[in-house]
Amino acid sequence: MPSIGTAHHALTTLVGKWSGTEEIAASPWAPATSATARCEYRSALGGFAVIQDYRQVRADGGPEFLAHNVFTADPETGETLWYGFDSYGFPPEAPARGGWDGGTLVLEKKTPRGTAVHRLTPDGGVLRHDIDVRMGEAETFSPFLRARYTRDAEIVGPPE
Repeated sequence: MPSIGTAHHALTTLVGKWSGTEEIAASPWAPATSATARCEYRSALGGFAVIQDYRQVRADGGPEFLAHNVFTADPETGETLWYGFDSYGFPPEAPARGGWDGGTLVLEKKTPRGTAVHRLTPDGGVLRHDIDVRMGEAETFSPFLRARYTRDAEIVGPPE
């Protein structure tokens, strides 16, 4: 049977309620803009997962973006896995995979549309989330999202 490991424990640094601002590059789905976002990370499944609920409101009045994400660890490799579901509607074909590089969680997600590298850096009361993307057959990555959130509140116990 799998057991709670180092990768599971590391994810608890994300647990909390966060809000902040984002700068978003243009994509095939929307123009470049800024946004405000709120996200809540909570421990779940006896410590085997961290669940995130996310809500983004674009400054340009574009559609609200919602996501529900599950972070866990691969019991065979120890890698961190991220399964994401969002209001764009693309189901996850496979999880993003990665691990911690110092104090930054680095995850790579590959889809038929391209590759995204997410870097989540919790530092006390601040959480940074940077995303670089390589769309389609492009050879280089480009900045897509630069976000800075501050911790609103600690979450104690299971969600209501």
